Amino acid sequence: MQKQTGQVKINLSGRRLPLRVKPALADSTPLVDNCPVTRRVILISPMPGQVHELVKALTDSCFDVLVFHRWEPDLHERLVFDLLIYDLSVAGTIDAFAGISSRLNREAEYATPCLYLVGEKMIGSASGPMLQEELLVWPARPQEALYRVQRMIGNSPAAPKRGFLPQEGQRIAFKDLWLDRERMSVHRNNDRIHLTKTEYDLLLKLIDAKGAVISREEMLSDIWETDFTGGSNVVDVHIKSLRKKLGDNAASPQYIVTVRGVGYRLAD
Repeated sequence: MQKQTGQVKINLSGRRLPLRVKPALADSTPLVDNCPVTRRVILISPMPGQVHELVKALTDSCFDVLVFHRWEPDLHERLVFDLLIYDLSVAGTIDAFAGISSRLNREAEYATPCLYLVGEKMIGSASGPMLQEELLVWPARPQEALYRVQRMIGNSPAAPKRGFLPQEGQRIAFKDLWLDRERMSVHRNNDRIHLTKTEYDLLLKLIDAKGAVISREEMLSDIWETDFTGGSNVVDVHIKSLRKKLGDNAASPQYIVTVRGVGYRLAD
């Protein structure tokens, strides 16, 4: 019996042409998340090309890596990360190390583990507090650095959840809520509360009023830009939705109080 070759012969204008029979596509299956748990690493290096292999080894091992050329003063405040890698292997000195480690310890709100990449010459003259830090002579085998990173993160508590915090001038706080004017976002305990623009505008207006009563007519005028009031309950509908997202109770309000016959104000 002649073997099947995956081809079919057909006669076209007296010529026998092979047609490749494509195999049937397998049923589509959902993609599997190969990194069900990720940890975030910040890597500071004035010459990122020198640590390219390390970045690749980390990302291949399910780490999210953010690379910066230099340390910015507000990184500790604005970013959540589990480990900091500071590259001093090229331009680092003992004095530079002392200044950097002192600044990091001063800025950090919690103990962020830090791995310093240093050159052989620098490690040879290390002494005192420097020897108490995690040091790795670089260049080294990426797997050696990966092992060190995994050990350091495994021995340290997970970083507390913090979102991207707004600058002080853009942040408004009310009880356990805070609003970011620039991003038009609302958070509670560092978790974002997803509001529509109208709901956000209503909450912002109430907070800006600092407890004063705002009438429905004023809300309609300022937020909906209309003077129509006859029988309209649009304000009440949106306040109800806003309360639901905030977890507020109209009967025992924590955030928004109804002033019957007038409008609304912030709760005491």
